[in-house]
Amino acid sequence: MNIPKKPDYANPYFWVEFPDEDNMRSPKTEADVFFVHGTVLHSKTEIYYDTYDEEQRRLPLRPRMTHAGVYKKTCRIFQPHYRQVSMEAHLNDLATIRKYYEIPFEDVLQAYSFFKENWNKDRPLILAGNSQGSFVLLELLKYLAHTKQLPENMVAAYLIGASVVPSDLEKIGLPLCQSPTDLNCIIAYNVLAKGAVKGFTVFPDALCVNPLSWKNTEEIADKSLHLGFVETKEDGTQLIRKNATNAWIDKKIGAVIVDIYDIETAPPREYFPKGDLHSYNYPLFFKNIEANVEERISAYLKNRKN
Repeated sequence: MNIPKKPDYANPYFWVEFPDEDNMRSPKTEADVFFVHGTVLHSKTEIYYDTYDEEQRRLPLRPRMTHAGVYKKTCRIFQPHYRQVSMEAHLNDLATIRKYYEIPFEDVLQAYSFFKENWNKDRPLILAGNSQGSFVLLELLKYLAHTKQLPENMVAAYLIGASVVPSDLEKIGLPLCQSPTDLNCIIAYNVLAKGAVKGFTVFPDALCVNPLSWKNTEEIADKSLHLGFVETKEDGTQLIRKNATNAWIDKKIGAVIVDIYDIETAPPREYFPKGDLHSYNYPLFFKNIEANVEERISAYLKNRKN
């Protein structure tokens, strides 16, 4: 197995997104987000992304816009390159995949530690990821809890595209968010089209927060609450569709269900079950996430003043 050389997070070269010098010295925003992107490497021969490979290094640039972009309005964004596991490597058995994940965990821990000590310090902190990035952040939170290093300045953790189960919350010692302004809590969900019952990253007993209501209840959140499905072009131009879908949680499945698509009309994706809208976890609720991040940060700053 070829394991690429470790990245050095003291060097800005190993960050996909890194604040410019002016924003590092005189921040235009009051909070920071440590963002870990999802799976971008597709390879039948390579298990790990190489942070030194110039061609591979272009792969996380799109999620920098389509996923990390939701935090840009309110946060300095710190998004590390890391030796993530390729999509095809996820087709192995669970024990093998867990072994593979030791490498991305090592990188994310190192990146987070350098970020926390040198840049974030006591500024309001959001941990956020997508898919593989969220799963690695979930393990990071368990590690920080076990070593008694959970950040006291955390606003919330947006572990979108991962399955968080009750035993995870027990190990971390943090609750699932239950309202739009809950603090020091975890947000997680996977989206399925109406009629779908399986998701690639949907595990048994997965807990969900509805990104329209920010609750964990099964009531239908009306499309009037939907602030915008954002489709981002290569040049960064955004096409925004408001009031595009209702959304509700199916606790038996462990996913958020939407009716913008049904199982027959949902866009297909290789390796993913029919009706799995994993690629849309962020874009479909882009404007709702963006607004909620701002709302939670405001609540955090108000609470800190009191």
